[in-house]
Amino acid sequence: MLKFRALTAAELAELEIEFKQFLIVNELYDAEWRELAIKNPQKAQEFIDTFANIVLEKVYNQLPGLLHIGLDFITVFDFQDEVWNLYHLQTDTEGILSDCMPDDFITPIKNNWSQFHLQIGTKKSSEQKAQEVYTLICKGAVPLHPTILQDFLKLLQSK
Repeated sequence: MLKFRALTAAELAELEIEFKQFLIVNELYDAEWRELAIKNPQKAQEFIDTFANIVLEKVYNQLPGLLHIGLDFITVFDFQDEVWNLYHLQTDTEGILSDCMPDDFITPIKNNWSQFHLQIGTKKSSEQKAQEVYTLICKGAVPLHPTILQDFLKLLQSK
């Protein structure tokens, strides 16, 4: 049963070596895997789903932060060990964020700082980080590269 989402064919292909190691740990070697895939595709899919759960849980638990860009807001989630910091920038000015992209969301903030209202919150870190991260991603958040997160935090310190 999937806890998160299925891996795409491209993701599974990229993780081929890890998937083969996963199958070997589960005592499924090449011939056994091929036979299982043909004779019991549902059981084979269960192995793929279990592998996806393991991979995505690890990925989500290691994310340093998330970014959610809306029509009139930018929210940055900074996942620290003990607490999660939340930075929510809201604007009433139309169009400021119309071309805002995750790889360069800082520029519109810098250029229009006075047009934003900043709210900062914290939350105790969760033992269910992977599930909470997945929920946020389903709602439109995207993983935030560590360097971009640090650049954003430096911008906040300078304001």
